[in-house]
Amino acid sequence: MTEEQLDEEMLLDLERRTAELPREIAPPESAWQRIAEQIAIDSRNKKSPAVSRYVWQRPILLAAAGLVLVAASSITTAIVIGGRAEKAPSRTAAMQAPRSSAPATLAEFTARENDYIATVNALSQTIESAHVELAPETIVKLKASIRVIDDAIIEARRALAADPSNKALIDILSTSYDQKVDLLRRAAEMGQS
Repeated sequence: MTEEQLDEEMLLDLERRTAELPREIAPPESAWQRIAEQIAIDSRNKKSPAVSRYVWQRPILLAAAGLVLVAASSITTAIVIGGRAEKAPSRTAAMQAPRSSAPATLAEFTARENDYIATVNALSQTIESAHVELAPETIVKLKASIRVIDDAIIEARRALAADPSNKALIDILSTSYDQKVDLLRRAAEMGQS
């Protein structure tokens, strides 16, 4: 016998044995009972768990949450800085990103983003290298606020990647950068007093 004949015989045997199998097999009674219970539970819970689980992962809601976090960090900064008299503008005041109108498109924002990044880097360097003296608890709060703003920037960028023409997301991202620059500028001014 050749290998082809063996393969053909095995195939015929398999077809014969398959034909002898029953067309349906009922599940065990306990399985039917569990299925019925699950259907009853699902009918009581009309809200789909899959839908409610992903509601907060919508880009606009993530961006809104980021904006709330940025606002909270700004309030924290205002409380930390509060009570101080407004002092004369220092050299760090010149390191503020331009606050003209918010960019209308992602392309405009991207062009302006380099200015934000340069300003943030200059202010960060001033705070780190100019021997800025801040209380340890102020530094902890400052770093926490910066982390919140950075997280908001990251979330807004992700949302904007999914919806690049969304003007509200561009505004949120621009505002987040403005708040980061403002926070760093104020920290540099506080440390120089």
